Amino acid sequence: MAKPKTKDKKGGKAKKKGRSRMLTLLLLMLPAALVVLPTTMIFSVGMIPTIVAYLIDRDPEKPAPIIVGGLNFCGCMPFAIMLWQQGHSMGIAMKMLANPVTWLVMYGAAALGWAFYYGIPPAVANAEIRSAEKRVEELRMKKSELVQQWGPEVAGDAFEDGDGDENAEDGAEKEQPA
Repeated sequence: MAKPKTKDKKGGKAKKKGRSRMLTLLLLMLPAALVVLPTTMIFSVGMIPTIVAYLIDRDPEKPAPIIVGGLNFCGCMPFAIMLWQQGHSMGIAMKMLANPVTWLVMYGAAALGWAFYYGIPPAVANAEIRSAEKRVEELRMKKSELVQQWGPEVAGDAFEDGDGDENAEDGAEKEQPA
């Protein structure tokens, strides 16, 4: 007989708590967004790449929207500041959104965020690999110096250059050529 499925009480509460927080945040932000509607227009159009990054990122920690969103926000902020300096009206916001340079800067910053997201991890991995290879080479040189100074007995099994059969593991000594 199959065991009946039990619901996880903590998971259900966490989902409800998350939804209620989101709803509360939405209810608080909606009036604020209406008060600063021109700024909201700039950011709602400009931050679309961040929303897309959030939706497509399957990692639970969501690094893509963090990286893309940070740079995307930096690309939107100059236009928000210009909007505030020029009078903060819907006409000015629409004029800014009609300018292709505005879109280029906002979405170009997001593209730079994607470039960082996809480019930095392989670059760091390559740097780590090069560092490890350099360290192995340094240790091999140090080993050869020690072998020259103290004799082949100090070499042990570490960092064998061949197939690893030079030192027998069963304790039997190899015959030395006469």
